[in-house]
Amino acid sequence: MWLVSPVVNALMAVLLLAGVPFLGYLVWQKWRHRRRLADIAGRAGLRGSSVHYLLISAAIALVVTCVLLLWSPPVAPFLREGSPQRVFAGLGLGVQAIVMALLYGVVQTGFVEELVFRGLIAGSLARRMPLAWADLLQALIFLLPHLLILQTMPQMWVLLPLVFLLALAMGWVRIKSGSILGPWLVHATLNVTMCLMVAARTAA
Repeated sequence: MWLVSPVVNALMAVLLLAGVPFLGYLVWQKWRHRRRLADIAGRAGLRGSSVHYLLISAAIALVVTCVLLLWSPPVAPFLREGSPQRVFAGLGLGVQAIVMALLYGVVQTGFVEELVFRGLIAGSLARRMPLAWADLLQALIFLLPHLLILQTMPQMWVLLPLVFLLALAMGWVRIKSGSILGPWLVHATLNVTMCLMVAARTAA
Protein backbone atom coordinates (compact mmCIF):
# COMPACT_ATOMS: atom_id res chain seq x y z
CA MET A 1 0.00 0.00 0.00
CA TRP A 2 1.34 3.41 -0.98
CA LEU A 3 0.70 4.90 2.49
CA VAL A 4 3.05 2.55 4.37
CA SER A 5 6.36 3.94 3.12
CA PRO A 6 5.59 7.66 3.73
CA VAL A 7 4.27 6.93 7.23
CA VAL A 8 7.29 4.80 8.12
CA ASN A 9 9.69 7.43 6.75
CA ALA A 10 7.97 10.18 8.74
CA LEU A 11 7.97 8.15 11.97
CA MET A 12 11.61 7.14 11.55
CA ALA A 13 12.60 10.77 10.99
CA VAL A 14 10.74 11.88 14.12
CA LEU A 15 12.17 9.08 16.27
CA LEU A 16 15.77 9.23 15.04
CA LEU A 17 16.48 12.69 13.64
CA ALA A 18 14.39 14.61 16.17
CA GLY A 19 13.90 12.13 18.99
CA VAL A 20 17.56 11.29 19.59
CA PRO A 21 18.75 14.94 19.80
CA PHE A 22 15.78 15.84 22.00
CA LEU A 23 16.43 12.85 24.26
CA GLY A 24 20.05 13.94 24.64
CA TYR A 25 18.89 17.48 25.44
CA LEU A 26 16.34 16.11 27.91
CA VAL A 27 18.90 13.95 29.73
CA TRP A 28 21.38 16.84 29.91
CA GLN A 29 18.81 19.29 31.25
CA LYS A 30 17.54 16.75 33.79
CA TRP A 31 21.01 15.74 34.96
CA ARG A 32 22.77 19.11 34.83
CA HIS A 33 19.99 21.54 35.75
CA ARG A 34 17.31 19.36 37.39
CA ARG A 35 14.61 20.90 35.22
CA ARG A 36 11.10 19.52 34.90
CA LEU A 37 9.94 17.95 31.63
CA ALA A 38 7.51 20.81 30.93
CA ASP A 39 10.31 23.36 31.38
CA ILE A 40 12.65 21.40 29.11
CA ALA A 41 9.99 21.10 26.41
CA GLY A 42 9.33 24.84 26.64
CA ARG A 43 13.03 25.65 26.29
CA ALA A 44 13.06 23.48 23.15
CA GLY A 45 10.23 25.52 21.65
CA LEU A 46 7.56 22.87 22.26
CA ARG A 47 5.03 25.35 23.56
CA GLY A 48 2.22 27.54 22.34
CA SER A 49 2.76 30.79 20.49
CA SER A 50 0.99 34.12 20.60
CA VAL A 51 -1.43 34.95 17.80
CA HIS A 52 0.82 37.86 16.83
CA TYR A 53 3.73 35.63 15.84
CA LEU A 54 1.48 33.03 14.26
CA LEU A 55 0.02 35.73 12.02
CA ILE A 56 3.51 36.89 11.08
CA SER A 57 4.41 33.29 10.24
CA ALA A 58 1.24 32.82 8.20
CA ALA A 59 2.07 35.97 6.23
CA ILE A 60 5.59 34.70 5.53
CA ALA A 61 4.19 31.32 4.46
CA LEU A 62 1.74 33.03 2.10
CA VAL A 63 4.46 35.17 0.53
CA VAL A 64 6.74 32.16 0.06
CA THR A 65 3.93 30.16 -1.56
CA CYS A 66 3.12 33.01 -3.94
CA VAL A 67 6.79 33.41 -4.87
CA LEU A 68 7.08 29.71 -5.67
CA LEU A 69 3.89 29.66 -7.73
CA LEU A 70 4.82 32.80 -9.66
CA TRP A 71 8.42 31.71 -10.19
CA SER A 72 7.39 28.18 -11.20
CA PRO A 73 10.89 26.65 -11.02
CA PRO A 74 11.83 23.92 -13.52
CA VAL A 75 10.65 20.48 -12.43
CA ALA A 76 13.44 18.42 -14.02
CA PRO A 77 15.97 18.92 -11.18
CA PHE A 78 13.43 17.61 -8.66
CA LEU A 79 13.09 14.38 -10.63
CA ARG A 80 16.74 13.40 -10.38
CA GLU A 81 18.09 10.55 -8.28
CA GLY A 82 18.46 11.68 -4.67
CA SER A 83 15.73 14.31 -4.79
CA PRO A 84 13.05 13.70 -2.12
CA GLN A 85 10.42 15.20 -4.43
CA ARG A 86 11.07 12.53 -7.05
CA VAL A 87 8.43 10.21 -5.54
CA PHE A 88 5.74 12.79 -6.36
CA ALA A 89 6.34 12.61 -10.11
CA GLY A 90 3.21 11.74 -12.06
CA LEU A 91 0.87 11.67 -9.06
CA GLY A 92 -1.18 14.76 -9.90
CA LEU A 93 -3.14 16.57 -7.20
CA GLY A 94 -4.96 13.53 -5.87
CA VAL A 95 -5.41 12.18 -2.36
CA GLN A 96 -2.18 10.18 -2.52
CA ALA A 97 -0.05 13.19 -3.42
CA ILE A 98 -1.68 15.42 -0.80
CA VAL A 99 -1.31 12.88 2.02
CA MET A 100 2.29 12.10 1.06
CA ALA A 101 3.11 15.81 0.83
CA LEU A 102 1.64 16.46 4.28
CA LEU A 103 3.55 13.57 5.84
CA TYR A 104 6.78 14.69 4.21
CA GLY A 105 6.41 18.46 4.56
CA VAL A 106 4.67 18.74 7.92
CA VAL A 107 6.16 15.79 9.81
CA GLN A 108 9.26 14.30 8.19
CA THR A 109 10.99 17.58 7.38
CA GLY A 110 8.94 20.43 8.86
CA PHE A 111 8.65 19.25 12.46
CA VAL A 112 11.95 17.38 12.59
CA GLU A 113 14.08 20.22 11.21
CA GLU A 114 12.31 22.92 13.19
CA LEU A 115 12.69 21.06 16.48
CA VAL A 116 16.40 20.53 15.88
CA PHE A 117 17.44 23.79 14.21
CA ARG A 118 15.00 26.29 15.69
CA GLY A 119 13.91 24.50 18.86
CA LEU A 120 17.22 23.20 20.17
CA ILE A 121 19.94 25.11 18.31
CA ALA A 122 18.38 28.58 17.94
CA GLY A 123 16.93 28.42 21.44
CA SER A 124 20.28 27.49 22.99
CA LEU A 125 22.13 30.17 21.03
CA ALA A 126 19.60 32.85 21.98
CA ARG A 127 20.23 32.18 25.67
CA ARG A 128 23.95 32.73 25.19
CA MET A 129 24.29 35.68 22.81
CA PRO A 130 22.38 38.69 21.43
CA LEU A 131 19.37 37.94 19.25
CA ALA A 132 20.96 39.14 16.00
CA TRP A 133 24.04 36.94 16.39
CA ALA A 134 22.02 33.93 17.53
CA ASP A 135 19.68 34.32 14.58
CA LEU A 136 22.52 34.68 12.08
CA LEU A 137 24.42 31.69 13.44
CA GLN A 138 21.42 29.36 13.50
CA ALA A 139 20.56 30.37 9.93
CA LEU A 140 24.09 29.54 8.78
CA ILE A 141 23.96 26.18 10.57
CA PHE A 142 20.58 25.48 8.93
CA LEU A 143 22.00 26.37 5.52
CA LEU A 144 24.86 23.86 5.74
CA PRO A 145 22.90 20.61 5.09
CA HIS A 146 20.92 22.39 2.38
CA LEU A 147 24.16 22.89 0.43
CA LEU A 148 23.57 19.30 -0.71
CA ILE A 149 21.28 20.93 -3.28
CA LEU A 150 24.48 21.77 -5.15
CA GLN A 151 25.22 18.06 -5.45
CA THR A 152 21.80 16.74 -6.45
CA MET A 153 20.52 19.68 -8.49
CA PRO A 154 23.23 22.36 -8.89
CA GLN A 155 21.14 24.52 -11.22
CA MET A 156 18.79 25.18 -8.29
CA TRP A 157 21.48 27.06 -6.34
CA VAL A 158 19.13 30.05 -6.45
CA LEU A 159 17.11 28.32 -3.72
CA LEU A 160 19.96 28.68 -1.22
CA PRO A 161 19.59 32.44 -0.64
CA LEU A 162 15.85 31.85 -0.15
CA VAL A 163 16.59 29.09 2.39
CA PHE A 164 18.96 31.41 4.26
CA LEU A 165 16.51 34.32 4.34
CA LEU A 166 13.70 32.06 5.51
CA ALA A 167 15.98 30.63 8.19
CA LEU A 168 16.64 34.16 9.44
CA ALA A 169 12.92 34.93 9.52
CA MET A 170 12.00 31.64 11.18
CA GLY A 171 14.82 32.00 13.70
CA TRP A 172 13.64 35.49 14.63
CA VAL A 173 10.07 34.29 15.13
CA ARG A 174 11.21 31.32 17.22
CA ILE A 175 13.44 33.43 19.47
CA LYS A 176 10.89 36.20 19.95
CA SER A 177 7.91 33.90 20.46
CA GLY A 178 9.71 31.12 22.32
CA SER A 179 7.89 28.57 20.15
CA ILE A 180 8.59 26.53 17.01
CA LEU A 181 4.94 26.65 15.92
CA GLY A 182 5.38 29.66 13.64
CA PRO A 183 8.57 28.43 11.96
CA TRP A 184 7.01 24.98 11.62
CA LEU A 185 4.07 26.52 9.77
CA VAL A 186 6.38 28.30 7.32
CA HIS A 187 8.63 25.30 6.77
CA ALA A 188 5.74 22.89 6.28
CA THR A 189 4.00 25.22 3.83
CA LEU A 190 7.14 25.58 1.72
CA ASN A 191 7.86 21.86 1.56
CA VAL A 192 4.26 20.80 0.93
CA THR A 193 3.96 23.40 -1.84
CA MET A 194 7.11 22.17 -3.57
CA CYS A 195 5.97 18.54 -3.40
CA LEU A 196 2.52 19.30 -4.78
CA MET A 197 4.03 21.51 -7.47
CA VAL A 198 6.09 18.57 -8.71
CA ALA A 199 3.07 16.25 -8.51
CA ALA A 200 0.83 18.66 -10.43
CA ARG A 201 3.29 19.58 -13.15
CA THR A 202 4.24 15.97 -13.91
CA ALA A 203 0.70 14.60 -13.90
CA ALA A 204 0.04 12.09 -16.67
